[in-house]
Amino acid sequence: MADVFTQQLSEQIQQAVSEKRTLQVVGNNSKVPLSEGVETVELSKNSGIVSYEPSELVVTVKSGTKLTDLSAALAERKQMLAFEPPDYGDSTIGGTYACALTGPSRPFRGVLRDFVLGTKMMDGRGQSLTFGGQMIKNVAGYDVSRMMAGSKGSMAVITELSLKVMPLVEEVTYCRAMPEAEAIVLMNQMAGTTLPLSGCAYYEGRFYYRVFGEHPKQDATPCSNDVWLTLNPFQPKLQPNQKLWRVDTEGPAPSIPNTLAVGMCGQRRWVLSDEAPAPYSTLWQSYFAPRHNDTDPISNIKTGLKQVFDPHNVFKNL
Repeated sequence: MADVFTQQLSEQIQQAVSEKRTLQVVGNNSKVPLSEGVETVELSKNSGIVSYEPSELVVTVKSGTKLTDLSAALAERKQMLAFEPPDYGDSTIGGTYACALTGPSRPFRGVLRDFVLGTKMMDGRGQSLTFGGQMIKNVAGYDVSRMMAGSKGSMAVITELSLKVMPLVEEVTYCRAMPEAEAIVLMNQMAGTTLPLSGCAYYEGRFYYRVFGEHPKQDATPCSNDVWLTLNPFQPKLQPNQKLWRVDTEGPAPSIPNTLAVGMCGQRRWVLSDEAPAPYSTLWQSYFAPRHNDTDPISNIKTGLKQVFDPHNVFKNL
């Protein structure tokens, strides 16, 4: 039998379909801006851990659960979310999944969708659907739980997530002063070694790298791990006329003028520019902005998924 929240959610969606209204899915409104005149689907009250099996490294959690609450519960059992999600202030696990956000450890541990085992969701007809499960090996077929990561609530409302977690590791950060171009080359070289890295970045004239577990003595200065909180999420103070862009690059691409920070072994840059400074650029102010540079095959896949899960276009596209 459906719980009260699920029943009310289904009724809200069905009524919106009947009245041809648009819905926008909202957690704690820490990332995607609200649109005027659009009814919201509030998920903040849909919170709490449904089940947690530390010995199996699996947690099932409601989508409105705050990242801080989930991380604290995992830390009590010396475990953590391996994808290191950024917290924009009361951010929820559902919003993190909807925006597919992964932190500095991405090149070394993988992206958020790699740790998604299963989901429960409500589609654009008000139907409750379940995909995947609570095991790494699930039934073969379309991996809808991972495909929905990054959909920003435009296809369905995610109500529960089952995630693979990992043991909490002790990490040490080292830093060196050097030019940006040299740091980008060096971080890519180090990524190809056996050094157990979990983060590489360049910020304010210094190359930072983070190592976990036992490792050889480093020819660099030990630094505070707080730099990763500064960079994840990266929210520098901007002048009213400045625009900050997140640029995704491939490998050790050349330096980009007016870069404030470099992360993920050079694959991510934070750049001040009036216009998009590179092909894969996303405007990154206090809120997210949608990126509309999908290739035709990706665009066709998204259109097909939208037609299947939200045939009446009840959920707002971002």
